[in-house]
Amino acid sequence: MKPLRRRRPDGHGRQAGFSLIEALVALLLLSVGLLGLAGLQLLGMQSSHSAYQRTVATVIAMDAGERLWIRLGQDGTLDTTTVSAVEEDWLEFWTNPDPVDGRVSLPGLSASQITEASGGRVYTILVRWSEERLNEPGSVSSFEYVVRLPQEIIP
Repeated sequence: MKPLRRRRPDGHGRQAGFSLIEALVALLLLSVGLLGLAGLQLLGMQSSHSAYQRTVATVIAMDAGERLWIRLGQDGTLDTTTVSAVEEDWLEFWTNPDPVDGRVSLPGLSASQITEASGGRVYTILVRWSEERLNEPGSVSSFEYVVRLPQEIIP
């Protein structure tokens, strides 16, 4: 017995497979999806790089705070001259990375400073660097870190 073939109302047999237009539309949708995925991957890489730089800036700022703690422990006091000396040593250390000891720095690390806030031993440590890789040229990112030191050291 022969299987029955269904015929469409227009008299032609049933179509098997895809037409060229259907294949092109599917290819277009697939390529748009892949372009969107590539854009997400790029955004993820940029965000990861920015987070890495902020982490390095945090380490650099915390180092300045610890240098202030050390100097306060050695001298028992922090005057403007002492803070300036700490700032100078700190900047010299971080603006000249040493690949031997694994120390890294930030691109265009500059204008970083330690300033004493009003009222006691509260210091604001500002770290600035250029982030030209992610933003427009000349763009500067900054990170501010505040450290509060005790008024007096008890031996």
